[in-house]
Amino acid sequence: MDGERQGARPPKEKAPDLAGSEASGIEGLPQRVVRYGDAKKRALDVAEYISTHRLEVKDKTTARRVGNCGSYLLFRHYLQPNLVRLHAAEFCKKHLLCPLCAIRRGAKALDAYLTRWEVIRAEKPALRPFLVTLTIKDGPDLDERFRHLKGSFQRLQRRANRQRGNSAWEAVKGAVWSYEVKKGKGSGDWHPHLHAIALCEAPPSSARLSREWHELTGDSFIVDVRPIEGDPAEGFMEVFKYAVKFSDMAPGETVAAWRTLRGIRLLDSGGLFRGVEVPEELTDEPLEGPFVEWLYRWFQGRGYGLTQD
Repeated sequence: MDGERQGARPPKEKAPDLAGSEASGIEGLPQRVVRYGDAKKRALDVAEYISTHRLEVKDKTTARRVGNCGSYLLFRHYLQPNLVRLHAAEFCKKHLLCPLCAIRRGAKALDAYLTRWEVIRAEKPALRPFLVTLTIKDGPDLDERFRHLKGSFQRLQRRANRQRGNSAWEAVKGAVWSYEVKKGKGSGDWHPHLHAIALCEAPPSSARLSREWHELTGDSFIVDVRPIEGDPAEGFMEVFKYAVKFSDMAPGETVAAWRTLRGIRLLDSGGLFRGVEVPEELTDEPLEGPFVEWLYRWFQGRGYGLTQD
């Protein structure tokens, strides 16, 4: 069976819906392909928008790369244990434009930071993870609003490091955070905000953090602090799905946000989480042992279909 490529259809059963559940068994493959197919359709919408509204010389190349992303997916089903890995695919690696690349990047980041969390938890069992959300007032200028959010968070970190006893963020021994962007439901303006996994022995005071955040931003006191209980992947995923949220917007809004934020680091970490490396390669690491291959190609108007070629 080693290296055998199959044309039959794998069994249809519901798969886990977490982006990080990429190492599921063969029963999850059909739903996984459906999810990737939905992402591929949205990527094609974005590519078409860029082609139609070209503003830069490189837009033609960008549209072609995004449009070709996910043209094929080659999965390997390792029989012992029952694990499915994405062995090969065509990726554009423009995760702020392409939902498929965003899903894969989120899964890679989730796996890397969960692995690090297990090491930290073993070494420092008193620490607990908390999901912290920081917001600012909506505004029409995304560049200005994003810089305001990022600058305010940097001031919060500096205060915690330099002014001991004067910051609610002092309790945080390690953190990983991402900047998420969407349109405000009521305002229709840009609504950048920050999600962080903060490692603390006790929960940061929401009231104190709210007062401090308002002092630093001048326009927002809305913060949220909640413990991550049960499966840590559920809470951690809130941080690593930041890029997927771009694709939830209309194609024009997605492209506008990308033009403003491309090249800016939207995922970062500090303290005990500093130094975690997220692999650039979006396929999965191969495993040892016999496997069966499933090759899916994208057919316009039909979506993904199995092929033996």
